[in-house]
This record gives sequence, structure tokens and C-alpha cells, in this order.
Amino acid sequence: MKYFLLILLFSGLLFFSFLGGTSVFQRAEARNAECAREMMQNKEWIVPTFNGELRTDKPAMEYYGMMAGYWLLGTNEAGARLFSALCGLLVVLATFWIAQRHFGEKAAWWSALTMLASMHLIIQFRLATPDPYLILCHTLSIYFFYEGWHSRKWKWFALMYIFMGLGIFAKGPVGLLLPGLTILLFMLFTKTLTWKRFLELKPWWGIILVAAVAVPWYYAVHIKTGGEWTRIFFFEHNLNRFDSGISGHHGPFIMPFIFVLAGLLPFSVFSIRAFKETWKQRKNNPLMVLAALSTLVVVGFYALSQTKLINYTSPAYPFLSLLIGSTIAGLIKNPESLRKTKIETYIMAFLAIAIPVAIFFFLKYSPLQNISWIAWFMVTLPIGGILALVLRKKSSAYGLLSIAAAFMLSTFIIFWKPFQIIDNQSPVQKYGETVSAHKHVVAYKDFHHAFAFYANTRIPVFQNEQNLLDYLAKHEDVVVLSRNHDLSYMDEIPDLEQIGVGRDLFSRKSSGIYIKH
Repeated sequence: MKYFLLILLFSGLLFFSFLGGTSVFQRAEARNAECAREMMQNKEWIVPTFNGELRTDKPAMEYYGMMAGYWLLGTNEAGARLFSALCGLLVVLATFWIAQRHFGEKAAWWSALTMLASMHLIIQFRLATPDPYLILCHTLSIYFFYEGWHSRKWKWFALMYIFMGLGIFAKGPVGLLLPGLTILLFMLFTKTLTWKRFLELKPWWGIILVAAVAVPWYYAVHIKTGGEWTRIFFFEHNLNRFDSGISGHHGPFIMPFIFVLAGLLPFSVFSIRAFKETWKQRKNNPLMVLAALSTLVVVGFYALSQTKLINYTSPAYPFLSLLIGSTIAGLIKNPESLRKTKIETYIMAFLAIAIPVAIFFFLKYSPLQNISWIAWFMVTLPIGGILALVLRKKSSAYGLLSIAAAFMLSTFIIFWKPFQIIDNQSPVQKYGETVSAHKHVVAYKDFHHAFAFYANTRIPVFQNEQNLLDYLAKHEDVVVLSRNHDLSYMDEIPDLEQIGVGRDLFSRKSSGIYIKH
């Protein structure tokens, strides 16, 4: 119980603290948050829109979560992210739960710590995107499958089907495809794909449950948009992304493997050892086999896809954490644990020392102004790394705990201050209030989509200069937004005064804000 309460406390602090501390500057987050705001404002429960136009990127589950967050916390950044954070909490607790049931409390402790020490995992569950919802549904569907397979009780399979349906509602076909493929491979590997075991799954009821959860909204949006949402979502945002990819997001086959290892640092350094241990225990530890297959299916699927993004492979994190947590728990019990964990501990200590240095030089030579000093906020990392090397002489567990504590504390500190300092330099944060204070807000060619969230109104976008001039001639108190690599063309438009131009965070483009004289 002590371990569970500690994990609950750490999870609450990391997922929910300072949740509204930064603007929705990330493009996808801005579009999702604004879409949910528009649906709530318009009392539209079926058709997603962004800036008044049909949004076909994702199904509506995330928008419902954000609307619930707005109702609880207000229409703000924290409200948009609240249920993403809740998904993160549930994923960590579910991983602790299944590890404790089948591996023991120590393995559950280390599995959860592996997840909480990962800065990318924490960030992933603090964004207003569909990925937290998909990760939760994907993780629970596989965990519940294993409970049903292990106990041969259908109630677990029923829960599996429900969360598969919710996975489809969260992000589309991958909500069924990824867990379905994992389960098929697992039953083939364990030689349990027999007619008798297949009937225990009661697939006819499964189809009904999945359809009951997933189909109603898809059918409603199909009817209400005359099939337009269905056509664009399935063919452009699913088939085309897999087959052709998105410009700027291609990469080699190995890229998703690198994403998972980098995203789950620091404890991902145990990955090779964890897979070796799984292979050794493949005949008597089916949960480790399932966790390994779950990891490989996600990574392999996106290795074959033409679109490669680090957030796509994040559904593998809970399962790789299970493998690593179980492996660490086994190593620590071994009398030779100091020797067996030496390489991984030294690598993690090196990373703890190197990461703040790398961040310092990255910020020093970035377009952001005079903020390289915030790397000092991460001094906890090298302290933890050095402490790990000292403490491991007494106990390998103490060394690893020092690393976990250093990374978790650094993540907490980053959300407390550094992220907010960086965000203060974004055009969205600098000029958001200025934009919302004007009666008319329009854009020329393009604009940072977060401004739509803060303007609280539809922003007309003009592609033709004459159309923009005609609009300016008829309206007073107008703000004009634009976004591009080079905004010099805005200087040629008469009667506009530049309020400010700033480089968008983590982008090569700049946003310009102008008002009519």
C-alpha cells in the first residue's frame, strides 16, 4: 500500500501541477482546444469545427474530455488539459495494478517509476491532444485482455472490447488495429489460438460492444456532414498518412525504435536487458511476452508507416515500462545486482550530467533571447546522477532511486518555471490579450492557430490582398495576423501598423500582429 500511495502522490504532482502554466502554443493543441471551445459555445455535440470550418483530423472523444474540463475549470489551458492528465494518472496506476498482480509490489514500483521518470511521457499527458485518450484505451484493452486470458473470465474480455471501442472513438482504426494485432500475435506465440480459447472471447458479443461504443458518433457525424467527415478522416488522415506520410515527418525505418528509447529515458537504457530477460522467461511468464509484443507491435507498425512522429509510438511506453520494472526488480534481488546494474547506472548518471549542459547550449544558440540561464533549474539532474554513483556502492536500488528522483524532480521544476519563461517569449503569450481586446480579428495568408483560442471568435483568413484591403476599408478596430518565414510582404499593405513580430516557439516561422491605423 505504501508504494501505491507514493506512486499516486508522484503522479498527481507531475500530471496536474501547473497544468495551465503555459499557453496552447503547440499547433495541434491549439486546434484541439479551440475546436472543443467552439463545439461547447455552439452547443454542437457531433460535428467538430475549427475557426468555423469542419475539422476532420480526429474523432470527438478528446473534444468531449476538453469540454468537460472547460465546465469544471473554465475555458482555459488547464481545462483543455485536465482529462489528458487524468488519462496519464490512470495509465500509471493501471500499470502498477497489473504489475503488482502478476509480478509483485517491487516490480509494480519500478514499472511506475520508469514511466514517471520519463519527461516525454509526462509532457505527453499534459497536452490537449487525442494521444492521452488513445494511450489509456490501448493500454487498458490489452491489460484487460490478459486478465481475461489468465483467469478465463469473460468480464475482463467485455472490458477489453469496451476500451477497444473507446480507442476507435479516441483516434480511429488504430484503437482496434494495434491491440487486435497484439492479441493475435500473443495467442499465436503462446499456442493458445485454439477454437476453444477463441470461443471464450465471445467475439460476437465483442463486435456488439465495440460497435455500441464506437459507431453511434461516427454514424451521426457521417449523416450530419453528408459523408464529408468520414471520407476525409479515413482516407486522408489515416490511409494517406500511413501510405504517403506528412511532409516533414518522414524518416528511416529505425526511427520509431529511437523514438521509444529516447522518449522513455532514462530507464529505457534497461531495454536490451529487459528483452533478453523476456526471452529467457518466455515459457513461464506470459505477461512479459505480451508486454514485449505490445511494444514491438506499436513500434513496428509506425516503422512501416510513412509518417513518423514521436507521439505516435508513445502507446508502447506502459508496456516497455512493465518489462523494465520487472527486470529491475529481479536484478535488485540478485546478490550480484551491483555488477549487473553497473553499465545502466553509469549511462543514466552520464545522461543526468549531460542533459543540462546540452540544454544550456541549445538555448544559448536558439532564437529565444537570454534564457540559457534556465538550464540551472535542472541542476537537480547532475546532483542526482552523482548521488546515484555514490549511493549504488551501498545498494543498487538506492542508486536507481536517486536517478528516478532526480528526473521526476527536474520535470516538476521545469513545469513550475522554465516552460513558463520560454512560453513568455512566444507571440501568442505576448500578444494574446492585445488580439482578444479588438473587435475584429482577421488573418492574411496564415496565422498561428492558438490565436483563435484566445480571440474567442472566428478569424477570417484572406489569401488575396485586395480582399483584405476591401475588408479593412469597411471595418474599424481591426487586428491583422500573419505567419510565415518572411513577413516582409506585410510592409506593402497600406494603413497597417506593426504591433510586434516574434518567432513561434519550436518553429521556423514567425507570427506578425498588425493593427489598422
